Amino acid sequence: MEIILKSTSADRQRLVRALEEFGREHQVPAKALQAADLALEEHLTNISHYAFDDEAVHDLVVRLSIEEDCLQVEVEDDGKPFNPLAAPPVDTSVPLDQKPIGGLGLHLIRQFMDQCHYRRQGGKNLLRMRKRLKVGSP
Repeated sequence: MEIILKSTSADRQRLVRALEEFGREHQVPAKALQAADLALEEHLTNISHYAFDDEAVHDLVVRLSIEEDCLQVEVEDDGKPFNPLAAPPVDTSVPLDQKPIGGLGLHLIRQFMDQCHYRRQGGKNLLRMRKRLKVGSP
């Protein structure tokens, strides 16, 4: 399934409905859907706030698929090159009121999803995230 969103928050509910529909059609466990929803929320928020230097509305493409007993979520944007996986891990031992701003959303994505891969191709950022649907799957 492919959903094309705009780089504004107005399409958020449309994405939630599409994710729920995909989950029903493919019998995706609620826990995997929730993880994907939270990871998408974090990543799409980062894109809408930081990826673009202009005020234009950009297309964000979200692709959902099932591969090798995993829910696969791919997000494509034409923003500035940015590899979210290159960000250093967040030090979770530092008290919240002493943490520097930023990076927590990326930490949450890493926690919610089982695998994440980034590449820059054809002037676009592509983040692929995978969530296992069964214990012991790849």
